[in-house]
Amino acid sequence: MNILDALREANPALPLYSVEDDAFAPYGRILCVPEGEALISRLSETAVPESGNSYTASIEALEATPAAAAIGVSVFGGMPIQAGCCNGRGYTLNAMEYHKCSEVNVTPTGLVLLLALPEDLNDGRLDSRRVVGFYLPPGVFVEIFPRVLHFAPCRIYPDGFRCLVVLERGVNKALPAVNTAAPGEEKLLWMRGKWMTCHPDSPQAEKGAFRGIEGENLCLNLP
Repeated sequence: MNILDALREANPALPLYSVEDDAFAPYGRILCVPEGEALISRLSETAVPESGNSYTASIEALEATPAAAAIGVSVFGGMPIQAGCCNGRGYTLNAMEYHKCSEVNVTPTGLVLLLALPEDLNDGRLDSRRVVGFYLPPGVFVEIFPRVLHFAPCRIYPDGFRCLVVLERGVNKALPAVNTAAPGEEKLLWMRGKWMTCHPDSPQAEKGAFRGIEGENLCLNLP
């Protein structure tokens, strides 16, 4: 049994696909990245925390690779970018965020991305039954389209995951203030270029983020 079939068997209530399936087309696309192996090799050297997830927005060793430069042109049109990583052992939905630029991911470990479409969000509220899981195999670069809802990946092995995160430079920096009582979309603005809604039972809710995810706080079971 391959890993995707094993994940489906362990998570029968969660729709699970591969990024190589046609079902991924509304959410993103697979990229061909020249010299991507060198970037993945450097990503493999980044640390995985003992518990939870860690995010580093900008890592010079990743940004210095020809692959990162190629992504900056082909995906971001020459805009300044940051290349960092989200590594960890997380497995719970907790929150969903979106950006108004694309995000590029690749993993040396394999992982699952939990995604939802922009039209699934209604005034900051999201039914968790609209969330779909996508298996990202090692070595496959993907672009997640602007406004597609996503958050930290889910591990598929006990020793965790490593995931490249490429965004326009400055995204995810702290804001001077956050106002979750603001009208419209502004109530979701959590960091620069990052709009987020969270589940009431999440750590993000405890930090004061907008509580808009309704239903089960999804967890990905290991095979």
